[in-house]
Amino acid sequence: MSILNGQTLLASAMAGLSNTYATLMSAHSSSGKGLTLSDLNNVSTNTILSLGSNYSFLQYLQSNFSSLDKDGDGEITGNDLNNLMSTMQSKGLTYNEIQSLCLSGNTDNSLLSTVLTYFNKIDANGDGRVTSDEITKFSYDAQRYDIESKYKSYRATSASLFYNDGVEDDLTSVLDSMQPSLSSNSNSK
Repeated sequence: MSILNGQTLLASAMAGLSNTYATLMSAHSSSGKGLTLSDLNNVSTNTILSLGSNYSFLQYLQSNFSSLDKDGDGEITGNDLNNLMSTMQSKGLTYNEIQSLCLSGNTDNSLLSTVLTYFNKIDANGDGRVTSDEITKFSYDAQRYDIESKYKSYRATSASLFYNDGVEDDLTSVLDSMQPSLSSNSNSK
C-alpha cells in the first residue's frame, strides 16, 4: 500500500463544491447573491448535464441546505461555502461527506475505498471526521504493521551470520575467525 494522501481527498471535495457552486450561481441564482433552496431544486436539464459527474455536489447542497445556510438568510452564499470549506480543511470530512462529495470527481478510487472501509480506525480522535493528518498517520501505521509482519520471520537467531562455535561473542573475534588472513595482515602493520 502506498502512502494515502488525505489532501487529495479534501481537495477533490472542495474543488467539486466550488465548481458546482460557481456553475449553479451563473445559471440559477435568482438574487445574484447566493443560491436559494428553490434555485437548487429547479436546476435546468442543461445545467445538470454540464455538471456531469459533479451532480452529487448539487445533491449535497440540496440535502444540507439548512446546515450550510449558517446565517439563516435563505441562501447559500459565497461566505457560507467558504465557511464550509474552511471547516472541511481544519476539521476534516465526515463519512457522509466523503460518500457525497468524493464518489464522483477525480478522487483516487483506492484512496476513497480505503478511507471509507477504515473510517472508524482512521478517525483517531473519534470526532466523526477524518483529517488529512489522520489519513496519513493511518497509512504509515498500516505500512509499518505490514513490514513488521512480513519481516517477523527474518529476525536474528542463534543461526545468524555471526554465529561461530568456540569463539568469543565479541564481533571482532568472530570476524577475525571468519577471515584469518585479514586479521594476520592487519596485526602485522
